[in-house]
Amino acid sequence: MHHFKLLAICLALEPGRHPPKQTFHIAPMQCYTNAPLRKLFHLLSPASIKWTEMEKVDDIFPKAMESTSPNNRRLLLDALEKRFGPSERYDESNLVLQLGSNDPHRLQSCIRNTLQYYSFEGININCGCPSIESGGAATYGASLMKDASLTGRLVESMRRGLESDCGTTTKANKASTSISVKCRIAVFDQTDDVHHPLRDDDYQFLKNYVSTVHDAGANQIILHARPAILSGISPVKNRIVPRLNYDFVEKIAADFPEMDVTLNGGIQSLSHLKTLQGRHQSVMAGRWCLRRPLDLVGVEALLGKDKGIESKLAERAVRQYVDYAVQMASSTKQQFTISDLCLPLFLIVEQLREDYNYDFDYDCGKDVEDGYDSKSLPEEPFLSYGDIESLYRIIQDGVKQIESFSKNKRDKKKPKIKENTDSINLKRLSSSFKTLVGTKVANKWKRNRSEL
Repeated sequence: MHHFKLLAICLALEPGRHPPKQTFHIAPMQCYTNAPLRKLFHLLSPASIKWTEMEKVDDIFPKAMESTSPNNRRLLLDALEKRFGPSERYDESNLVLQLGSNDPHRLQSCIRNTLQYYSFEGININCGCPSIESGGAATYGASLMKDASLTGRLVESMRRGLESDCGTTTKANKASTSISVKCRIAVFDQTDDVHHPLRDDDYQFLKNYVSTVHDAGANQIILHARPAILSGISPVKNRIVPRLNYDFVEKIAADFPEMDVTLNGGIQSLSHLKTLQGRHQSVMAGRWCLRRPLDLVGVEALLGKDKGIESKLAERAVRQYVDYAVQMASSTKQQFTISDLCLPLFLIVEQLREDYNYDFDYDCGKDVEDGYDSKSLPEEPFLSYGDIESLYRIIQDGVKQIESFSKNKRDKKKPKIKENTDSINLKRLSSSFKTLVGTKVANKWKRNRSEL
């Protein structure tokens, strides 16, 4: 039977030690960290800081909007509402807006106009995305690390955007909105540099870059502890290679004690997160949160919130998310697609499948169904079998309700989930998403998850 042994270890503190306040950031992930998934993350861990997907300034604030005509303001508001919902009902807390741009003037205008309707925990400029060859831009993202002066001007424009007089309708709390840069610890042009050993001059390059953005007004730097490779390597592979180098992050934190230095990269479990406490006050993780979203209740406990009630928090959060998804699916004004609403539930179900079979697969030492092998099994789950069964039934009921509201059914077959059954079948529940979003989308979710 599963138990809370792992969390007890994670939450243990040395006698007499009083560590500084820890912060945990859920990384911006393209095609994932939209409003529905952020909703689930917030319910599981309210204290965690959530991030938007990277929003290109040209997408939400095209050049045609530079004039202040009423029509242009309406176009901007429409673009923002698609991402954050109606401004009058906007209630996302602990949220950082990440922007992608290389144009200081337009970045400033975008921030100034956006903050008339929405407020954020922080505004971030993306200087770390290396996906140039697969839909990214060659003039911003990680390529900005090659031009510290331009990055500095972008940061200055962000500060001016926050300081601009937005009028009485502004929702921005300028005094508490942080300005941050998210980047890599180094940047190289070619794949020959994948195994390039980092040297002292590489650290000096990073230190100078951080100094420039700090002097320009950034009070936080988020460092993905791998170099960025700008060409010849896929973004997926660049999340795995080159090797992590946490030493560079620690040295930057020591050299810039006045800045909030956040470690990003390679965090895969609660126990790993615990080992970083004390050495890193602020950390960020992304793929782990997608693969095992329920682990966020453990993060919440690790942050000093709701200790000892992890299973209750998980059940409450899942129930609230199901209610939210059903409400959104039944709305006559479709703000989100059925796929947007169902992906968070699918990710939970896949984690429950792993956890429910944990003891069996580990004891047998054989390959786990659908490609999971015992060597890559996660840590011992903190949810009991009873907890998992309870969550199963909550999600099962939610999927049935969403299916009844779906206007885009792939066929007219009855739901694949039996109405009255005493046993649970997580594989069948996982397959039921094919009815809602289509086999192609559901298979893509499963394939993508196996790569996380």
